[in-house]
Amino acid sequence: MARRVGLISLFALACASLTGCADERGTLPAQQYTDEATTLAAIDELMAQPSAEAAQATFDELGDEIRIALDDEFGAFTWDVESSFGSGSVCGGRYDMLEGQAVYVSARAQDQIIDGDDWARAVDVVSDVVAASGYDDEFVVSDESSSRQIEFYGDRDSVVRLYSHTSLGVAIDSGCYLTQVGRDAVEQFGVPDPDYWRLLYPDSTAIPTER
Repeated sequence: MARRVGLISLFALACASLTGCADERGTLPAQQYTDEATTLAAIDELMAQPSAEAAQATFDELGDEIRIALDDEFGAFTWDVESSFGSGSVCGGRYDMLEGQAVYVSARAQDQIIDGDDWARAVDVVSDVVAASGYDDEFVVSDESSSRQIEFYGDRDSVVRLYSHTSLGVAIDSGCYLTQVGRDAVEQFGVPDPDYWRLLYPDSTAIPTER
């Protein structure tokens, strides 16, 4: 799923080419979407978490710790590192109306691999690092000489992946968070996007009738 930007505008654009998006009052049939109580509970859940930007800093730091530990064990790798936001599947379901963002951190050592006994050492190294952050549930995805991958699961659907195929890589996928802009809107209006909320839930009492 592509990152959502300007949700209300994108929705209007989509509806311009479709019929039945809104009723004669200009509202959306809420029963087609997550019910309001569930979405409000999801807002409370996300507001209890840090902002997406703050979470990104935390996951970036975790990625740094993993790479440093691998470098210390095997010698310095040449890492290509990227850190970004995306809506992703973890921001679907009960979060689908909230423009939530997940953090994605990827690091790849191009044309450098770890195999054999070294792979077991690498798994132990990464396991020790991520366990301190609550990633204590391991799952072996692939364990062949040409393709090795293991995943470490944490809370809120977050996962750390270590793999060695044609290259060595570490990837971190987070759970869902509200951006600071979204959090500020919730603090002010009670919901991330009042205009869109009125379309979804025309009889809602969660936001003022006038802004």
